Amino acid sequence: NVQALTRLIMILVIVWLLRATDVVWMSFLQKGWHIIRPFFLGFIIAYVLQPLIRKLEGYKISRKLIIPVVYILLLVIIGWLVFTIIPLLYSRLSSFLLSLINGVNSAYSAYVNFADSDVPLWIQRLISETINTLRTTMSLVPQLSSVSTVLTNAAEVFTITILTLIISMYMCSSWEKIKESIYAIARRFGNPMIRNIQAVDREIGGYIRSLLVLMAVKFVEYSIMYYLVGHKDWVLVALLTAIGLIVPYIGPMIGNAVGILTALSLPSRNIVILLICIVALSQVDAYIIEPLIHSRNVKISPIWALFSIYAGGILAGGWGVMLGIPMYLTVRTIVRLNRQEV
Repeated sequence: NVQALTRLIMILVIVWLLRATDVVWMSFLQKGWHIIRPFFLGFIIAYVLQPLIRKLEGYKISRKLIIPVVYILLLVIIGWLVFTIIPLLYSRLSSFLLSLINGVNSAYSAYVNFADSDVPLWIQRLISETINTLRTTMSLVPQLSSVSTVLTNAAEVFTITILTLIISMYMCSSWEKIKESIYAIARRFGNPMIRNIQAVDREIGGYIRSLLVLMAVKFVEYSIMYYLVGHKDWVLVALLTAIGLIVPYIGPMIGNAVGILTALSLPSRNIVILLICIVALSQVDAYIIEPLIHSRNVKISPIWALFSIYAGGILAGGWGVMLGIPMYLTVRTIVRLNRQEV
């Protein structure tokens, strides 16, 4: 008990020291991140594409032919997003934010009308701050759509995207050498390290690939649903809902809340149909689609998922929120494997 308490105190002290000195080391980490970002993203893309490439190789197609074709298709998809979806999002962003503000006001007015007592002060402050934030964001939209801003951002994003794809393509073509190099380093630490890497590879690989499939399914489902109920921003809301899967439990809830709030200007019949469809789709996704796509090993309890997201957000901001679940899966896989060996 004393040893466990000592370890806990040491961990808390380390976390406190990291938090107290984050001004110093965060600047170095940010510069380092900007340097390694294309390589990190390129590695992730190559890692995700490996199962597809290996499957195509099973049909006796040369790897030298597969890789250029796959990356050309990937570039075509990115180009389609840039020239169709992104301009649509830009053109609809102001009206989307305005409908979201109106939805928040309508929900607040309905709550005030049905409440038996005065509205608590913290709710009033929350609504006020939310509306002010949305209005501030809406005021920035014209600046985002100005020619100079768009050209500057487009040039930066284009450069990073092309560089990332080129790096990823080289990594993909040399994947076996990269894999062997990682295993060679791991052998210096003994066979348990190799087994840990292999187990983590299976766990994280399964999670990422199933997540991408779920995001695609979610986007199709919610696009059809919002389009049929007459939602003006059906593409934007469906995209937000699909991306929200990166943050389990919280992301889909926020996506559904935004979809409902921005639909409050629709006729009452459409709103009721939308609510029924959201509940039905949530049940279908939870009990049919997700079990079919996710393996049993990838399942995460809500408590650990929320803890991973919160801890990742505290330590690394937005990137920490997105990487919280993979980091948790990594730690859980290593702990389980070591327990089995003991």
